[in-house]
Amino acid sequence: MAGAGAIEQFKDAMVFLAVAGIGVPLLQRLKVNPVLGFMLAGMAIGPYGLGLLVGEQPWLSWATINKPADFEGLGEIGVIFLLFTIGLDLSFARLWTLRRLVFGLGSAQVAASALVLGGALTLAGLTFWPAIVAGLGLALSSTAVVMQLLISRHRFATSEGQTTFAVLLMQDLMVVPILFLVGALGAPVGETMTDQIMLTIGYGVAAVVLLLLTGRFVVPWVMRAAAKSESHEIFIAVVLLVALASAALTGAAGLPTSLGAFIAGAMLAESAFKHQVEADIEPFKGLLLGLFFVYVGMSIDLAFVWANIEVVLIGLAALVVLKLIVLLGIGALFRVPFSTSLQVSFLLAHGGEFALILLAAAAESGLLDHTVSQILVAVVVLSMALTTPLDEIGRRLAALSEGRRAERPRLETADKDGPVIVGGYGRVGQMIAQVLDAESVPWLALDADPTIVTAARKAGLPVFFGDSTRKEVLLRAGANRAPAFVVTLSNPQLAERMVRAVRDEWPGPPLFARAKDWKHADHLRRLGVDDVIPEAVEGSLQLAAHVLEGLGFEEEAIEARIEEERERAKTSHD
Repeated sequence: MAGAGAIEQFKDAMVFLAVAGIGVPLLQRLKVNPVLGFMLAGMAIGPYGLGLLVGEQPWLSWATINKPADFEGLGEIGVIFLLFTIGLDLSFARLWTLRRLVFGLGSAQVAASALVLGGALTLAGLTFWPAIVAGLGLALSSTAVVMQLLISRHRFATSEGQTTFAVLLMQDLMVVPILFLVGALGAPVGETMTDQIMLTIGYGVAAVVLLLLTGRFVVPWVMRAAAKSESHEIFIAVVLLVALASAALTGAAGLPTSLGAFIAGAMLAESAFKHQVEADIEPFKGLLLGLFFVYVGMSIDLAFVWANIEVVLIGLAALVVLKLIVLLGIGALFRVPFSTSLQVSFLLAHGGEFALILLAAAAESGLLDHTVSQILVAVVVLSMALTTPLDEIGRRLAALSEGRRAERPRLETADKDGPVIVGGYGRVGQMIAQVLDAESVPWLALDADPTIVTAARKAGLPVFFGDSTRKEVLLRAGANRAPAFVVTLSNPQLAERMVRAVRDEWPGPPLFARAKDWKHADHLRRLGVDDVIPEAVEGSLQLAAHVLEGLGFEEEAIEARIEEERERAKTSHD
């Protein structure tokens, strides 16, 4: 029997992996967003999909997951890492750059949308607090879907892209207090709401303070120790431990576990390990998020939705129309150009994954009954499916408002307004950084030695722990906006790997490198380096120049002799 139980557990895991590895990619070929693909797959393999036919066709039990409750733990892990990755994106520098749009336009959108949607739900029959919680959830849009759409269509750097991103940032920030509110309102039987709120605030504050203190004094030490091990696996294990331990801490305090994961991500966003962490969890992020969206899909009772399809469609129309009106009004209030406001409004006029999380939390705490929860979840899922066509409508209307034809999304090169990226912050990298500082040129360095990184960070320098030979790390560091790259890695093999990573992905910006000797310099040039300095040769020539100067030779004679020897060394190598 134990063997049968193990087989059952493996079967569910295999079904999920088949969905992630085969089903979702097939849907992507049909232009279905991965987030929606996971939810559709969850509907198909869940108890309300093919699971209904297991009684007639027992073999279908091997292609379905009939007990979503057994999958709930994995779904919660997906939610934890969704909030963790959102926290990683919320650096204070990014928030400050877009502060007017984030804290002005974004907060106004969330407040106004929640008020209008909550009011509509109250008129539909919900009581005050459930309507407020549901309204807050429905006010949020899908960061995962919208960001993927903007990036894939090369519109992230545009006016509508940056405005949309700012609003989404504020929505992501609002998840924390909304989750806190849901936890506080879910008062157990026998306790008043005021007692529960005060108790939750007390435990919550203690948990958050402990988490922040741990993040300030313990987590950096653990991360440095993991980095010094030079083991990629150990580093990833520590990152996962930080996320899960933080989630467990807030969960133990009676708050949502996802709140702790969010705080952990936000703490690491300000650390020297940010870019390496983002790159390391990238391969797992889609799979972990897929766990949650598959669980959501399995939880949707398709027969119930169909039986209430009129209510669902009315709710869908109300959600889209009300959010459009609010977004257009807020855009006018903040003097956003009308064409930009149109595109942003249609991009965000849907529900999102956080609405699903909040609705699930509200249903679990008893704030929403099953019927209302199922209807609202169906409304959110359908609205997410409309994101792309709504965006197309908004884009065409914006073009008409400007008296031009709607253009196809075009490939735009990102503005090269980012820092120069320096791979390696040893002796040579530090010298280059000093020169760039002297000329007021922004730069960012990546180094795999945590000791060097820690010392530089204490001095307030933009040096981050990371493997600069990996495209994922370079991208997270802003390689798509870098005006130039400098390779100062002393290891020839690592230098070549960084050159290949840069040239494969970003062939445009100039690339400079140090080389061991002329032979290595020639090899780097063949790989695409624009200018190479063979360090050993140049060091010898500079030393020779100082010797001649000490012997009393004239400066012009020294320069002529050094240049002649430089050419001779190069010619003899050729």
